[in-house]
Amino acid sequence: MFSDSQLKMIFGKTEGHCHFCGDPLLWAKYAAADASPGAWEIDHVIQKGKGGKKAFSNCLPACIRCNRLRWHRTGEEVRDLLLYGLIAKDEIKKGSQLGAVDRRDKEEKA
Repeated sequence: MFSDSQLKMIFGKTEGHCHFCGDPLLWAKYAAADASPGAWEIDHVIQKGKGGKKAFSNCLPACIRCNRLRWHRTGEEVRDLLLYGLIAKDEIKKGSQLGAVDRRDKEEKA
């Protein structure tokens, strides 16, 4: 685990912003139980499962949503997710059949 001073240095590397999306993070919401705005955790730039170390030099702050989206995925997989998400968003906006399926799924979860 990191000490408070180490956490503050990691947080400061991006001036308190998620290194993925750039959204502002709240210091007090470190390791929050939910993914509410400002909640953050440490991202291992080179993932531990791929040989990355739990060292200060390999860590950056990330909002929980971005960090969990990336999780074990490669950069290419994350880019694919973003691309497919943008395509789906456009299809929803156009009211296409694909968009209707996605809209229905969201309504059922609500």
